[in-house]
Amino acid sequence: MNDAPRATLTAPIPVRLRRPPPRDLQRRVRATISAFGPRVGPLLLRKGAGREVPDAALARQVRRAFQQLGATYVKFGQVVASAPGVFGPEVADEFRRLLDAGRPVAFERIRSVIEAATGEPLEVTFSSIDPEPIGRASIAVVHRATTADGREVAVKVTRPGIRRKVANDLEIMGWLLPRLAGRVVGGDASLVEPIVTGLRQQLAEELDLRNEAATMMHFREELRHEALPLVVLPEVVFASERVLMMEFLDGVAIDDLDGVAAYGFDPRPIVTEVVKAWFLTAVRDGVFHGDVHAGNLLLLRDGRVGVLDWGIVGRLSPDTHQHLRDIIAAALGDEEAWVRVTDRVIALIGPLLESRMGLAPEQMPAFVRGIVEPLLTQPFGEVQLSSLFMSPEGAERRGPGLDADTEFDRGMFLLVKQLLYFERYGKMYLSDVSLVSDRAFFESLLAPL
Repeated sequence: MNDAPRATLTAPIPVRLRRPPPRDLQRRVRATISAFGPRVGPLLLRKGAGREVPDAALARQVRRAFQQLGATYVKFGQVVASAPGVFGPEVADEFRRLLDAGRPVAFERIRSVIEAATGEPLEVTFSSIDPEPIGRASIAVVHRATTADGREVAVKVTRPGIRRKVANDLEIMGWLLPRLAGRVVGGDASLVEPIVTGLRQQLAEELDLRNEAATMMHFREELRHEALPLVVLPEVVFASERVLMMEFLDGVAIDDLDGVAAYGFDPRPIVTEVVKAWFLTAVRDGVFHGDVHAGNLLLLRDGRVGVLDWGIVGRLSPDTHQHLRDIIAAALGDEEAWVRVTDRVIALIGPLLESRMGLAPEQMPAFVRGIVEPLLTQPFGEVQLSSLFMSPEGAERRGPGLDADTEFDRGMFLLVKQLLYFERYGKMYLSDVSLVSDRAFFESLLAPL
């Protein structure tokens, strides 16, 4: 590892989401009613009349309404999938099927946005650009192009009108979703408002692509100094509020087993390095890529892994960051760290252990360590890492990042979400490797901050 001073990642500058004008809001309300009314209305009426409505049926129709509305609702759907305690397990399971795919955008509109950002005709900036997007997410679309000087690039463009649509959606969600959650079995409507607030913060950062560009440049420079040559971030070519041009990386999603096999090389060391790269910044600095789903991890033709889409970055609170560091130190055999880890867990769930299991206070440290230690020392692909950050009661009733005072800890929520992804990759590729199998690497991350 390089001991040179490291630059601090600057905080993103969120866009200002203004209160929408009445006419815009009314138009979006009508669209929302059109999406929810025919699908969800009859089921809620049946439920209100005391007739049985299967949770799966209600969840399916809610998910379809979200998919039709797109944009902010799709983003919120990602939260729903990770929060069964808020919306109920049936809804959470159904929303795991929701694809973050948006509708097509006429290329002439994309052309206008790019030309406004660059100040040049499209033909001056590019020698060619494919009018068919290679990616259509809810917030932006991505086109492949070749610059005038011959560079292959991916061009990310925020959807026309997306800022206005997000502002409208957030306004409507604040009223609609608590009422919807309150009608779902197991739902906790009181937690919807803080989740919507957290989503507002996330989207306000994502809507200015200069934030993503700055993050990519920071982490690209960070990894340049580390012994992780198999992990690559795209080089930023151009960035404005609505357009981000970056080096094009050609590969297949990390969970595309057939595509990976076709490349003909062993993916294990590559996956190992990307896991290390993620833990490097999370453990050392308390910041990390906040959306490592398989579509954002590309196995490249040259045997490296490309990490894409840096619009969401997790930042841990000092307390959660220290807890993560303590967990790694405990896994490496630090007895003092074990005391801190068990003390924290007992503080969270001690009353639950006492009431449900009849444990006396003096029995709790040994019991907690007996549960937690295997998660750290058993093979990586066989454990549930996310349970390190959720109490049994929290996992059952609320979910990560949601406490009894209805505070939404966005960093904690994103941390647990990424660990869920890594559990999946571990089962696919690293089933016989423990989390801290490379002791020297993890010990270096715990050097004094």
